[in-house]
Amino acid sequence: MILSTSVTNPSKKRFRKTALIYALLTIFFFAFSRIYESFSFGETSSHMHYLFTIPLAGGILLLLFMKVIPNLSRLSLNLWNSAVAIMTAGMLFRGIVNLSGRSTTLDMPYWYVGTAFAALALLSMVFTRSVWKAEEQAQPIPSKKEDAN
Repeated sequence: MILSTSVTNPSKKRFRKTALIYALLTIFFFAFSRIYESFSFGETSSHMHYLFTIPLAGGILLLLFMKVIPNLSRLSLNLWNSAVAIMTAGMLFRGIVNLSGRSTTLDMPYWYVGTAFAALALLSMVFTRSVWKAEEQAQPIPSKKEDAN
């Protein structure tokens, strides 16, 4: 009889979940921007048109980082996700203002703060380690001689 146990690899599970979430976000923002522009009475905005590229690029870069560093810390992931969210919000804000027929520079703080969060995420990837260590490092089984002592 062969017995086996199901061992889940948390880094693979997190990789798949991250890929799925960023793919769904990209699809949502692609559809949202096209629908929003269709109701804009002929106004166009490159920021709204290319809104989906921020989560797409952010997701691809994060997945590449996760391949290179399989056990990213929670801090790194949270900072990176926050950077992508902040930049996406800035692009959405600029797109909405442009579609209303005006222009603004009030979106610049979004880009600065988003860039700062991305830089902090990259720094945290270098200086922090994940709590999830490789569980493959099993303790050696003591021999019968060691038990006798």
